[in-house]
Amino acid sequence: MRRLSLLSILLPVYMFAASIPENALYLQGQSDQGIILAHGKGMNPDFKVVKPLRLALNKDIGFHTLSLQMPNQYEAYEDYEKEQPKVDAMIDQAIDFLHSKGVKTIYLMGHSLGAGMTSSYLVSHPNAPIAGYIAVGCRGNKSKLISCTDNMAHIKIKTLDVWGRDNSEDERFAIQRASLVGAHYRQYGIEGANHVLDGSDDFFIEEVEGWLE
Repeated sequence: MRRLSLLSILLPVYMFAASIPENALYLQGQSDQGIILAHGKGMNPDFKVVKPLRLALNKDIGFHTLSLQMPNQYEAYEDYEKEQPKVDAMIDQAIDFLHSKGVKTIYLMGHSLGAGMTSSYLVSHPNAPIAGYIAVGCRGNKSKLISCTDNMAHIKIKTLDVWGRDNSEDERFAIQRASLVGAHYRQYGIEGANHVLDGSDDFFIEEVEGWLE
């Protein structure tokens, strides 16, 4: 009877243990802080922008890093709007997973399409346990639901807005958001950088780590 009683206690814990989102890449950290990362269109959890950041934050400041596999099946940006409910659920799952690893403070980061979809999540989940937001290559697109520029004005948490100044489209949208700059919203345009920050990873990482600390 004692053995059955023990199993009855452990079984619910096992059944409801948080699981990692499918195909996500996780690095366990040494602190109680973590970050969820969302790559851009046509990329993957270990590609440009998200890869150098997830590795550096884990190595340099002990962050738990969880890089998501975002939807990738459409050519047109606006077609991803239909995937937003699945992305919202995946981010919720990612938060639960990091909490199960002892993470108490969670940040969210998105690049390009990933910025559009993570910004949409923050607008529809204003009470989500996210301490701060990093948007990279934030744009405005035909779909208002996943337009990062349109969503940014409705995000109330601490935000770092990063883009490469050599990309004219990114620069144009960043200028539209300039009026938001204030105590909780910072912009950082990287001179000489393109949309995927080729050759500018060190500047990007240094700025993000300074902002986080």
